[in-house]
Amino acid sequence: MEEINLYDLLRYYAQKWLVIISIAIGGAGIGIVYAYFIQQPVYESSATVLLLDTERTTANQESVTLNNYMELMTSRRVLEPVIDRLNYSGSYDTLVENITVTNARGTDMITVSMSTNNARTSRALLESTLQEFGEQARNLYGDTSVRTSVVDAASEPNNPSNVKPVQQIGLATAAAIALAFIILFFMFDYKNSRRSKEESQQKSRPTTASRKKKEIQPLRSTDQEADDPLDSLINEIETKARKQQPQRRSRKLQ
Repeated sequence: MEEINLYDLLRYYAQKWLVIISIAIGGAGIGIVYAYFIQQPVYESSATVLLLDTERTTANQESVTLNNYMELMTSRRVLEPVIDRLNYSGSYDTLVENITVTNARGTDMITVSMSTNNARTSRALLESTLQEFGEQARNLYGDTSVRTSVVDAASEPNNPSNVKPVQQIGLATAAAIALAFIILFFMFDYKNSRRSKEESQQKSRPTTASRKKKEIQPLRSTDQEADDPLDSLINEIETKARKQQPQRRSRKLQ
């Protein structure tokens, strides 16, 4: 990866503002489609149960008592009669996945939640579960059982608990913008690397004039090598002629 100039990168982002906005709008559209048309709404009904007449001397005994009642709430002994009574289309495994039982630490309060795709069904299942829970607790423990009292009755939800259009559309838009910046970054890096490679190749290539000089120089050296024997022969003849001229003069004088 080539060294990236931050200023050039920001300028490149500014030049591609239309691409970024288009991708952001597309992400928002995907969020709207998912939130309103694809996602299955889940309606959650909740209720609060108070355990009365709990006699305990240690924190461990308190924990055991609460855990016993919380486990009883999700047992087959309680939920299977609920399924039969309301003609629920799902199985016990499906229903137990849709029920949540929690306890606020340091209290005798148990919060129970039931989630289905229908608000009335969620409320009816939770009411029947609380009723069956009280009966099964008395059958199991008799008169020694801890009494239960419903503090907050099962509510009928008006809005689905999992559909939050503003948050989901906002997250989809933010994810699309982030994706646009990532894609543009790699495009910028690719173009920058390609430009640098082309410039380095142009610098490494010799110019046309230097090529011609290199081609002419060997030809000249070859011509010079061819002319050198002729020059040496001429020089040799001239030297012999000069030597013979004094001899001819001396003969004429004699």
